[in-house]
Amino acid sequence: MWDYIIEHSLYLTYIFELLAATAGVFYLVKRKKLEFAEKLLVAYLIFIFVFDLFGISFYLYGGFYDFKHVEFVKGTVFENNSWLYNSLAIITSSIYTLYFALQLRSARIKRSLFYLIGLFVVTGIMSFFISDNFFETTSSYVYIFGALMISLSIGVYYIELIKTDRILEFKKELAIFISIGLLVYKLSITPLFIFTKYTQVSDEFFLIFTWSIKIANIFMYSIFTYGFIRSTYRVSTKSYNLPT
Repeated sequence: MWDYIIEHSLYLTYIFELLAATAGVFYLVKRKKLEFAEKLLVAYLIFIFVFDLFGISFYLYGGFYDFKHVEFVKGTVFENNSWLYNSLAIITSSIYTLYFALQLRSARIKRSLFYLIGLFVVTGIMSFFISDNFFETTSSYVYIFGALMISLSIGVYYIELIKTDRILEFKKELAIFISIGLLVYKLSITPLFIFTKYTQVSDEFFLIFTWSIKIANIFMYSIFTYGFIRSTYRVSTKSYNLPT
């Protein structure tokens, strides 16, 4: 199993997820005044690291050990880990959209994004019941709707930055770095999810698909890590340069 992990570089994504989560924790420790959005983001990054470790362990354990000691899973719809990542797709898109909604000063737009998140969750769950995607393959509806929702929330955040005095110090906002990482990630991988069915019939496409996601993940979490480190350094510098 370990040879398979090394051969396919499965560890790469998890290393960068751990770096981002660790940098986020240090950022929270250094901050004297914490916003709910920041705590939510770091908590999510810790969650996604643990979740992904469980997801890959579930997949490898089934493949290499044939669900030994947990035979009740074998032969059921839960044997395929698609249901795990389809559920995660709803959580991920909702959390990131909520994060950017909480960056806004406009109560009306913020409320609209909250309603949009609710609509996304309801229709996403409904799509699982209507189609067979939930247990069999990636749900294109959930991934595409989620990507559009995140992009919209980032776009609204950018517009508010431009229209207010926040634009004068935009480099100091952690959300700027999060938005850059997310936008590049979503724009690069979302089109691939339209063709996920081909991963089961074409080894070449499967290889392109998996490496594209790996590279996009590495870029995104690297930007997150840089954003946390830069923001942590700025907070530390300010704390050592207080007027006497």
